[in-house]
Parts: sequence; structure tokens; C-alpha cells
Amino acid sequence: MKEIGFEKWIVLEDFHYLPEETRKDFAVALKAFHESSSFTFIIVGVWLQKNRLVQFNGDLSGRITTINADRWLRPELEEAIDLGEEKLGIKFDSAFRSVLLSSCYDSIYVVQESCLRACIKNDVHETQRPTRSVGVGESENGIIKEVVDKQSARFSDFLTNFAAGFGQTDLEMYRWLLVPLIGASTEALEDGLQYRHIRRALSRVHPRGSSLNAGNVTQALKGVASLQVQQGVKPLVLDYDQSLKRLNIVDRSFLIWLVQQDKEDLVDMIDVSMDVLQSLEAEEEEE
Repeated sequence: MKEIGFEKWIVLEDFHYLPEETRKDFAVALKAFHESSSFTFIIVGVWLQKNRLVQFNGDLSGRITTINADRWLRPELEEAIDLGEEKLGIKFDSAFRSVLLSSCYDSIYVVQESCLRACIKNDVHETQRPTRSVGVGESENGIIKEVVDKQSARFSDFLTNFAAGFGQTDLEMYRWLLVPLIGASTEALEDGLQYRHIRRALSRVHPRGSSLNAGNVTQALKGVASLQVQQGVKPLVLDYDQSLKRLNIVDRSFLIWLVQQDKEDLVDMIDVSMDVLQSLEAEEEEE
């Protein structure tokens, strides 16, 4: 690359789909690139863990910069809407805009798709002259539901396939990992489920009860991403942050879809009794 005068940045997209050993090997190679060349790598992956690459190779500490591209603040979401309005010569109704920003769970995808649907419903297919209003009288939550429901089949398949795990096993860990996820509050899902919360929940709902080995829980959580890669889940829905010991929903659309569903339907998808979920929720309320 030096011989041909290569001066561009090198972008590695979908890094999270590589086998873990390959990612670890590349993390080692990155240090060599850093020390012996001026090449800059941009690595794009689906995870919320800031030090994922450092976890693979501690020598990268201080040598990389992490950018959370999925973190959108409300002013940034408003700016995205403003730019769209300017380009299209439109003005979204203030009520539509307000509810959309309050209900999108800070997802830029949901904001853009909802605005797109509002434009289509108002026959806005090109720049308007003069400026016209869009979204007046529209059901904001209804549009958000339409956007998320487009992926309902994908998310239903995800739950069913994830519950099956890597194959039939005695513990069926991946099926039972979904129970505390389905039973969690919206706030807890946004923050991510802590390992101790998952461990405590499984001790209550898993057939093995309190005798369930902690190592089995940890091993299953570490395999969350690998399972989805093997099953061809794109983009990934869940990821386990080993440093913070937290199970995160990394697909914000899934979070919105999940809180909109009837929990009885969800446990039916993963072949677990509703009584199990109700007993877990009752115990957590008592605490």
C-alpha cells in the first residue's frame, strides 16, 4: 500500500459479523498498523460497548476513538427534520413533530421513516413551492406503529429462532434469556439488562431454579451475538457488553416494537407459559 502511495481511509463495514477469533486477530494487527504506518481504519460494528476492540487487544488502549453512531440527541433529531423540511419545501405540523420526537426512542430511523410516510400520505414526492404543511391531523403514534410493524415478521422470527439457540439442549438457555427481556420495563430495556438482574430472574423462572450454574448464564450471554450471526440476523438485535455485564437492545426499532406487543403473544412465540412471566413480574413488584 505504501508502494502505490495509498492515502485513503480504510473502512471495514459489518465488523461484528466476523468470527470472534478473526476480530481478535485483527485487533492485534491494528496495533502493528498504528505503530508502523499512517493508515487510518474506520471500523463499523453493531455494539454499544465503547472498548470492544480494547477488550480484544489491550494494547489498543489510547490508540482508538469510539463514536456511538446510534446515539442521537433530541436537538440532532430536530435538525434532521429541519434539513428535510428545507430540502422539500414543507413544514411538519407542530403537534405531529412533537409527538414523533417524544415517541421515537431517539431512533433516527423511526424519525426519518415516519416523516417519509407523512410525506407520502400528503402526496409530497418532490420539492414544494410554495411551502406547504405536512402531517396536519395525522396520528403520530399510528405512523410510528406503521413504521415499526413493517418489521414485525422479522422480529417475530428473531424471537422464535433466538429461543431455539444453537440447537436442542437440556438448559435451553437462549429461550429462558428472553423471559426477563420480555418482562422488563421500557426504562430497563433502554438502559440494558444487568447481568445480576438476568441471573436473579433466571433463578426464579428457569426449570433448574437457583441451582442453575452461573457459568451457564455467562456463557450464553457471551454467545448472544454469535448466535444471531449464525442465524443470519441482520442487523443484530441484541448484544452483550462483557465489560459492563449488560444485555443491550442495539436495534432501536425492536425496542419500540417490543413495548407495543401483547406480552402473552411474545411468550407464546418463545414457547413459554404466561404463568412464568406473571410470576416473575409479581415477585419483582414485591421487591
